[in-house]
Amino acid sequence: MIKTLADKFEVTAGLASGISRYSASIGLDVDPIARACGLDPERFNVINERISLDRLCRYMEALALIAGDDAFGLKSVSGFEKGASGPFGYGLMNAATVREFLKFFGRHMSKVSETRVCTLEIGARAAHFEWTYSPLILHRDQYVDMGAVQTFNLLRVLLGDDINSVKLELERKKPINTSLHKRLLTENVTFNAPVNAMIIPAEFLGQNNPDADPRLFAMMSAQLDAMELRGADLSDPVAAIRFQVAENLAGNTPTLASEAERLGMSPRTLQRRLTDAGTSMQALIDECRKEMASRLLSETTLTLSSITYRLGFSAPAAFTRAAIRWFGMTPSQYRKDSQHAPQALERSEQ
Repeated sequence: MIKTLADKFEVTAGLASGISRYSASIGLDVDPIARACGLDPERFNVINERISLDRLCRYMEALALIAGDDAFGLKSVSGFEKGASGPFGYGLMNAATVREFLKFFGRHMSKVSETRVCTLEIGARAAHFEWTYSPLILHRDQYVDMGAVQTFNLLRVLLGDDINSVKLELERKKPINTSLHKRLLTENVTFNAPVNAMIIPAEFLGQNNPDADPRLFAMMSAQLDAMELRGADLSDPVAAIRFQVAENLAGNTPTLASEAERLGMSPRTLQRRLTDAGTSMQALIDECRKEMASRLLSETTLTLSSITYRLGFSAPAAFTRAAIRWFGMTPSQYRKDSQHAPQALERSEQ
């Protein structure tokens, strides 16, 4: 399967193992589905293996569609074995207090599942943790649900019934039935948020973990502290710029000057390196727009005007002209042809 820009973002493969185990328990033949999503199920149980976050999200969405269950991500956690997320999970399980739990969570979450936003602020009244993923990850409702349940299962050990004092805001679209979210997460859960957020009142931050093992927590902390955050290879400006452009198409599209500053070189030097690589800033922007246009048209039901905005075009007419140049047809025609493609995920996006 062809690599996409979204494949840069990875997650520990152990999560896919738990998802597959749950899926098999409800009668789904998971291996062909995993392979259709570009995943190798034989790698799911390999220690320290990492897989594409985007493809894992596609896998979960496909399984949810086949199962006809929008709560698939919530329920999939029942297939997880203790410590499925490795040192990260064991560290959270052995944090001494809610405060230490949150500090560990905020410091290391991006090393387990690469995020675009991952911030923790502990104030006088509450601790506020926010996270979200790259806009290149188009289908993540089920994944967000799964991660939230994993977190709240561990947090419930420290908070007990006080878990319902925690406020949870999820970026996933609101499900038709929210009862399971309220039962497995917190009664204080809302949806359609701009980013995922967890707000815990300060009065609970000192609450103790009765099962904490300080030595094991220290070991897991040291192991994750030694793990470097992954990022774009700045020695390859073409790859670095391509990812930066793809993530910012809907906002301030990077320019040669802004990218030169970010990469620590002069605009002239960057221009020369792009020329040596046989490309240009505008060509990279065009490539990213083309790939994202293909995905948004074939994998979502976003309106054409919404896609126009996400791609950074000034008007639908400009998008139409570009689509004809890229695909030899209009956006509407491309979407119609893609509806019959096996890789298309037919689902609504908010």
